[in-house]
Amino acid sequence: MSTQTATTLTRGQAQALVIRSVDVAEPFDWLASGVRSFAAAPVASLLYGALFALAAAATLYWTWEMPGFTVALLTGLLLVGPVLAAGVYTAARQQERGEPVDIRAGLALLGHRSANLALFGVLLALIMAAWVRASALLFALKFNTLSITVEGYLGVLSGTGDPVALAYFVLIGLALAITVFITSAVAIPAILDRDCGPFTAIHASAQAFAQNWPAMLIWAALIVALTAIGIATAFVGMLVIFPVLGYATWHSYRRLVG
Repeated sequence: MSTQTATTLTRGQAQALVIRSVDVAEPFDWLASGVRSFAAAPVASLLYGALFALAAAATLYWTWEMPGFTVALLTGLLLVGPVLAAGVYTAARQQERGEPVDIRAGLALLGHRSANLALFGVLLALIMAAWVRASALLFALKFNTLSITVEGYLGVLSGTGDPVALAYFVLIGLALAITVFITSAVAIPAILDRDCGPFTAIHASAQAFAQNWPAMLIWAALIVALTAIGIATAFVGMLVIFPVLGYATWHSYRRLVG
């Protein structure tokens, strides 16, 4: 089994993240493990899911009169999902250590890792801000206003609007989503588990993707499909889907990073 190593110095000691090669079908095992982790701590898991679903619903409510911003902010919220799932990762870490899931202890761990988590969060926030601004600019150029109507927005998505504008919208969003996935696939779990620096975590994520790209593409497709289900259910499905994906991401980290 081939490995690659990303190395940095943290708190005066060498930290090594060794990337493992995995089977192409492993993402399904990660998802199954995520379901089992959810079942082992349903109350705490549902709480994390509810917090994310409420954040998404609040975003929808606050921007309903400006659909262009609604889609930009909702998709941006999904882009920063790896950071928002940090609480789920702490729960998964507690479970594998044989400890009860304790939200207070999880928050304490997040506090200890706050510096590196904040730096990584800033990077994702910048990507989210770039996406929101790019989306707003695209709609402004197409409709000569930032206050696009629901009818106008649906016209773009239905194909009756400018296909070039729709293509740019999809391509920009896809490029940013791919960038976030490659750089954050195992980054937040690695920061929580080892308190490594954000750039070391990003490097490890990129290596994990490059070394296991067939499996990682399947994993990305599963995330997109389940997230689409969660959105289609008016975010109610996110009560379960968000924590399950969070747990599964932790299990993927355990398999990908030695």
